[in-house]
Amino acid sequence: MRSFSIFKFVLRRLGDDWKLLLSIFSGILIASTLVAGAPAYLNSLERLTLNTAINRASQSFVDMMAFASNVPLVATSLRSTDAEIDQAINENIADFYVGRERYIKGSVLLVGTPRNPLSRDNSDVVSRGYLQYLSNVERHVTFEQGRMSSDVIVSGERGPVIEALVGTPSAELFGLSPGDEVQLTPSLGNPAIVTVKIVGVIRPTDPTEQFWQQNASIFLDPDPLEEAPDLGVNVDPEEPPLSLFVTEKALLEGVGSAFPGSLVSSTWFIFVDKEKLKTIPPRELADRLENLENAFARNLEGSALFTGTTSLLARYERRSFFSAIPLLLLMTIMVITVLYFMAMMISYLVQSRENDVALLRSRGIGTALLVKIYALEGILITVIAVLLAPFLAIALIALSGKLPYFNDITGGSMLPVELKLLPFLVAASVGMVSLAIYVIPSVWGARTGLIIHKLRSSRPPLVPAFQRYYLDILLLVIGGLVFWELNARGQLVSGGLFRDVEVNEALLLAPVLLLTLVALLFMRFFPLFVRFISGESPDMVHLLTWAASVSLVAVTAANGFRTGDMAGSLTVLFLVSAVGGAYWLTHKASHAASKAYGLIAQGLLVSLVLWLHPPQLGSAGLAPSIGLMAVVPGQFLFIGLRRLSRKSPVWVSMGLWHMARNPLQYSWLVLLLVMITGLGVLATTVGGTLNRSYQDRVLYDTAADFRITGIPGRIAGGPEALKARYASMPGVRDVSLGVRVSGSLGANYTGLRIQVLGVDAQEFQYFAWYRDDFSEHSLPEVMRSLLPVTVRPPIEIPADSAEIGLFLKPEFNFGNIFVWVVVQDAFGSTETVSLGEAGEAEWHRISARLPRQMAPPLTLVSVQIFEPVFGPAGTAGFIRFDDIHVVTRSGEVIVLEDFEDIRTAWLPLATSSISTDVIRVSDDDVLLGDRSGIFRFGKDTDNGVRGIYRSPGGGPVPIVASSSFMEASGSRLGDSIIVEVRNRFIPVIIQDVVDYFPTLDPRGGGFIIADRDTLLTHINILSSDTKTSPNEMYVSQAQGAGDAFRDIVVRMVGAQGVSDRERQLEELRLDPLITAGWQAMVLLTAAVIIFTAGLGYITYLLAFAERSKSEMGFLLSLGLSSRQMAKMLT
Repeated sequence: MRSFSIFKFVLRRLGDDWKLLLSIFSGILIASTLVAGAPAYLNSLERLTLNTAINRASQSFVDMMAFASNVPLVATSLRSTDAEIDQAINENIADFYVGRERYIKGSVLLVGTPRNPLSRDNSDVVSRGYLQYLSNVERHVTFEQGRMSSDVIVSGERGPVIEALVGTPSAELFGLSPGDEVQLTPSLGNPAIVTVKIVGVIRPTDPTEQFWQQNASIFLDPDPLEEAPDLGVNVDPEEPPLSLFVTEKALLEGVGSAFPGSLVSSTWFIFVDKEKLKTIPPRELADRLENLENAFARNLEGSALFTGTTSLLARYERRSFFSAIPLLLLMTIMVITVLYFMAMMISYLVQSRENDVALLRSRGIGTALLVKIYALEGILITVIAVLLAPFLAIALIALSGKLPYFNDITGGSMLPVELKLLPFLVAASVGMVSLAIYVIPSVWGARTGLIIHKLRSSRPPLVPAFQRYYLDILLLVIGGLVFWELNARGQLVSGGLFRDVEVNEALLLAPVLLLTLVALLFMRFFPLFVRFISGESPDMVHLLTWAASVSLVAVTAANGFRTGDMAGSLTVLFLVSAVGGAYWLTHKASHAASKAYGLIAQGLLVSLVLWLHPPQLGSAGLAPSIGLMAVVPGQFLFIGLRRLSRKSPVWVSMGLWHMARNPLQYSWLVLLLVMITGLGVLATTVGGTLNRSYQDRVLYDTAADFRITGIPGRIAGGPEALKARYASMPGVRDVSLGVRVSGSLGANYTGLRIQVLGVDAQEFQYFAWYRDDFSEHSLPEVMRSLLPVTVRPPIEIPADSAEIGLFLKPEFNFGNIFVWVVVQDAFGSTETVSLGEAGEAEWHRISARLPRQMAPPLTLVSVQIFEPVFGPAGTAGFIRFDDIHVVTRSGEVIVLEDFEDIRTAWLPLATSSISTDVIRVSDDDVLLGDRSGIFRFGKDTDNGVRGIYRSPGGGPVPIVASSSFMEASGSRLGDSIIVEVRNRFIPVIIQDVVDYFPTLDPRGGGFIIADRDTLLTHINILSSDTKTSPNEMYVSQAQGAGDAFRDIVVRMVGAQGVSDRERQLEELRLDPLITAGWQAMVLLTAAVIIFTAGLGYITYLLAFAERSKSEMGFLLSLGLSSRQMAKMLT
């Protein structure tokens, strides 16, 4: 009967207080819905992001390619590998698997064609080729001539004869047609030969279809082979191999029997259904692909699985993780705001029930029974809200797909969403928190009786408990530590509670803590401000005087210890103490004249302090000095406000006195306004900042409309021909070449690793994206600093020159030192010409013939000496040079360099990071003219080479360094240092410093930037088989130029080598986590702000009117009019 009475009593209380309880129920429902919807919404956006990425990816990108090398060419091996592939597919990807094709490629063989038959003469150029099998190839080709090859194998004189198909490009290149025979053998000395009879000439029906991996040229028109031939075999490195299609049986029984032990490489092209692929959860998909790869690796030794889906999942996971952090932050603040709103409603409910509870306590109701009553109320409200929240969250998330923000992504359909257990669990956890917030304050407020309640109403406390015990100061300290940690770590993902790499949950609450601290500080200073404005208390001036004096004393003492001028500091300390003493005496004075004298004394002392210790902008003493300056004006202001309060209208005085008497009545409303203001600022600014940040990342990574990496080193016509070719394409405005290499500063393998970028210093500024905060100077100024101060023209060799020579005089007969000259042709290729040994220690001439195969005009690049040693083991000494010259075919001698100019443009080759070699002009020992050059060298060598070279700028390479490089290396602006790039020691001079530069990562050792041509000249100064050439290209494209240029470049370097700014920005725009997902959250934030602010303010006004009903009646009875009452409330 008692439980029924409690339940009935609870129902009646719910009916009586339905307005406040409805607000509380709404708060619990909103908070539970937000928390329940958070994981579902993020999962939905992540799913949508992955689906969008899969849709935008090409079919060949998401398809798979399994590769196995060194498979024995026997039937059992081929059948077993096929069975293992099928088993792995069925176990892991059967639900989105469509089909597969098998491609078998034989080893490279020597080829004899009717135009170029095999010969045992090693001096003849031999063609190369291979046999290949591609399942179902006949369904995807068109026969230009002939028919499909068969499995027929005929025994020939030296081996089997099989049938094959050839592509149109290879048929034209090698002069083949149906009926021709081709011989293949592993080596010229091998007696066995496989004869291949051409029975058909084919071309792909659709070269870009899925079957051909969108590039049929790989099979029908392959690139020249990179692998070197056997020793003694002469091949044309530029000639493509002859690729022939045969049947699987012909490959097995023909080649396998002719060349026992042959190995082949086998590739399986696995096709998948993109639509079914999108139905697999991302984590499950990643696990399946990993299991598939492991199955291949376990069953097929040396195998590998390639699919773009793996990189797509990795990119998606990283982006979704970091993009979800701002959404989690916004949701956290929203939930905290709603929970605070709910607590505010509960506090008003507790206040409205104080009379009822006091009456219940006076009639013998104990605390235990009150706990049951409030717990039953809370459970009824919370359970309903918690049960509704997950379903409401799922419905809202699904319907949000109809918002205009998602139209381009969803096409107007609903967002994909799944109903899982997690939303119910998190909603239940919020329900428990809400229940505790409801029950604990209610029971705590119900402890007092009727008398204490009346006493508290008549004289409300001026200081709340958290201020009385300085809990807000403690929270301020904790907040300072949290923000110090956040600033030290620089991110919210430094570590989690349960895993190493996760969102730091404590730091995620930092913005909430900041808003709370702002509100608590406002609550501490708001009463002081109100009592000061009302002329009731000068405590605010007391606090200002104390804080300014103590701070200024501390700053002055610290400066004195730092500078050693304690005498001057003691004077200021004495004067500041005198200001404090004068202020205290003035405050204690009872006569007006004494107060006036005190104010005058304070003003003089403050002026003297500021004269002896003038505040400086940006110094630590600026704020205390300003505070000290405000002490005297603050006292005058307080005197004026006190007098004004006595003469102001009654509604003004009464309003100020009412606020001063009970300032805590506004605390809940102030805290709520602070929370929703911070929430609104965060929602409207972070989204735009996040989007701008990702856009800037794309712009930083691409630098131009297109950034193309991985450009082949060998280009017909050289890099400039490639540039001209693309510059002439429709829609292309600017094309610029660049070179990106790695380097180091210091000893090999242990020095500081750096990135080195060479750009065209005269062109880069016109198309590159750059931000003003990347450096102190603008991009044009940065680029100008890369240009040499003086440009030295190269030493050009006349076109009809036949011989090059020079005069020299060694310090002594070195015995094993040779003199080289390096010349360069029109395409940038270099050739080393050996002039012979250095010879005896007297003036003599050495010379050699110039190479004929180089394209004119030729230029003289370097004069080098070579000693067959390695590292710092060379012979130290010097050699004098004079009159480097050439002899024309007609016998005319033309001097290229006479060393007569004191300001020589020659520089020594840097042979180490501490190279001491030097070149200078001297008149001590001269053969011809007035001067000669003397090259003094130490023991350090670069693979035995030392020497001098003609610097284009007449000095070290001008560079721009990153600030991280400057810090890591300890360098300063204007320093000349030596860096190692591509195993070449290059002298450089630091002309400018930047913090960031497009496409370069400032982390680690940092980076340096140089002019491309200047950098390449110094890298390639030594003749080498591995010449460094531009490997990047930047392209600026006109608006609406289309994808023609991109398609051509993709065919050259592959899709992974092309960074397309427009496409990346479009992908960014269609990323739900960055754009549409955040915009929907802003809309939800606006709804939460309107709800909490509107309902909270209305509830506050109603509660205030209810509490002040007796006070209003008393004031009206004293004669205040309704208009005055309204003004006072306003």
